[in-house]
Amino acid sequence: MKFLASAFMICASALVSAEPLFPQHKSCMAGKDKANDCAIILDENGFLVNVSTGAKISATPEPMGTISSNWLYRYGDKYILENQNFSSSKTRQWVTFGYDKEKIFVDRIYSFSLEISMQSGPTWYGYECRGNFIHVVDHAGSSLSELATASICGEAVGENVKVKKEATPATAGGALAVTIPVYTAKKISGAATYLFMENNEPDIFRMACYSNCALQPKYNSVLYVGRIAKSAWFISDLQEKACQTSGWYKYKNSSEKIAFDGCIEGGVMRLTEYLSGTKKERAQFFGQADGDGYKGEWVSKSGDNKKFNFFMFPLTAY
Repeated sequence: MKFLASAFMICASALVSAEPLFPQHKSCMAGKDKANDCAIILDENGFLVNVSTGAKISATPEPMGTISSNWLYRYGDKYILENQNFSSSKTRQWVTFGYDKEKIFVDRIYSFSLEISMQSGPTWYGYECRGNFIHVVDHAGSSLSELATASICGEAVGENVKVKKEATPATAGGALAVTIPVYTAKKISGAATYLFMENNEPDIFRMACYSNCALQPKYNSVLYVGRIAKSAWFISDLQEKACQTSGWYKYKNSSEKIAFDGCIEGGVMRLTEYLSGTKKERAQFFGQADGDGYKGEWVSKSGDNKKFNFFMFPLTAY
């Protein structure tokens, strides 16, 4: 009965109300900009347009056609330009950038393509380019995505981007794992591994960092996606400050934010969660670093001392 009580506590928290697991991105496509407060939009002809002035940000449109489509989203204070190619390679690319004082500042480019072979089956490969918000200047004949690629990717073309297929980390709950080369200042500078949660194809809005992603926390706060036991998915916001770490997490389909605090230092996590609106201990997270995230045990404090495995990794789009 105590086992059932712990399992019920987790499940009940995850069913408080219908709310999506991943933070929601907002469309900045023509006709939807006012509702979503976008400073720029992508119009039906593939042009990026300043909403206030009506001026085209780039003189050349993004490629549009029967096998290629583009979308523009706002995610926090960033914009994400997505391109999908519907050919056999199913290439999908995301350009993340900022827009300030009518200027474009490119942060990252993520590109993934599918390769199918008789020996290994389907394999995703790709590359990442890091610009760290480099200012990109418009040039005639090039779209924003082309300008961004030319400005920060350099050698990331052809065979250079193919890497050995990596095994999925055992703690990632069966997520698709892809290791890709990283380019900084147009030169290869290492490799990073990304996880795609609850998805078998790359999707930036479900992409978490396993290792070497060099994410920059906003206001010292890191947004994680994780799972307790076999099905209790959650989102967590943590301010990691050694033994003054604090934050919250909430389960999929729930709006209840569960407060927790404690210590994260030396690769060791020890956090205590509390009943809503109280300082009564409800459970504890005991974990260790796993790549850029954590894995360990969630232990009930409700009297049964029941334990469930957990993992959590930083979200890439935050």
